[in-house]
Amino acid sequence: MPKTKKTRGAKKKQDMLTAKNTDRHALYQSAVQEPEADTRFMEEVFVANYDRRPILLREDFCGTGFLSATWVKEKSDRRAIGYDLDEPTVEWGMNHNVAPLTEDEQSRIQLKVADVLEAPLDPIDVVCAMNFSWWIFKKKEQLLNYFRSVRKSLTDEGVFVLDIYGGSEAYIEVEEEHDKELDGKDFLYVWDQDKVCGISDELLCHIHFKFKDGSAMKKAFTYDWRRYGMREAQDLLLDAGFGKVDVYWEGTDKDGDGNGEFTKETHAENTEAWIAYLVATP
Repeated sequence: MPKTKKTRGAKKKQDMLTAKNTDRHALYQSAVQEPEADTRFMEEVFVANYDRRPILLREDFCGTGFLSATWVKEKSDRRAIGYDLDEPTVEWGMNHNVAPLTEDEQSRIQLKVADVLEAPLDPIDVVCAMNFSWWIFKKKEQLLNYFRSVRKSLTDEGVFVLDIYGGSEAYIEVEEEHDKELDGKDFLYVWDQDKVCGISDELLCHIHFKFKDGSAMKKAFTYDWRRYGMREAQDLLLDAGFGKVDVYWEGTDKDGDGNGEFTKETHAENTEAWIAYLVATP
């Protein structure tokens, strides 16, 4: 009996997520990304604007290409191309997100190690910059140049989708823990807004992961950003040549937390924390 108990305990520990046996990209995808929600939203706003389905997606700052892979899997005529400068992350995505696709699906997706500012100006239906990745441009001139390049890449019937967060907590140093799962196994996702400058609006943020065995993956990801406000971002998009910028605000549940449902709004309460989509069209 003692041997049986010991064996069971050892197996349980082996099956547990730890900092040594888990990949940071897999944890990130499970903790942060909801590609099905993003693709559904992008198709809905595109159809609402143009009464047809989008085909070609360009995912800027694509990372592992999780969103692009989801895009091509969902519908047989969709195509996607992703750009990111981080070669190891793109390579991980090719091995874990693209390789498992069918041969047909693989023929309709490309992930490239390249600067989004140097992306070809091919006609695109949807360009997206998710997970606040566009905050990497700390100077307005840089961000404006990026927005202009996106505008030139869109077809006459195209949309540019970005996400943005704000609220009073966006202006303070804060650390938050959230329970998450990967393949049915629990871990903690930690968002660490480590440094916030009240003058430059620059942020230094980290993602940590903690595990039940007591191990941790500190600074699994680090982001050195400049925070742009909602009105500021809208004005820059218009200055870049977009004809219209709509804000889709996340609703709340009975506890006041985000419910994942986004509706087009022109006014909203500035709560402690909010997330929204910006949708820019020619």
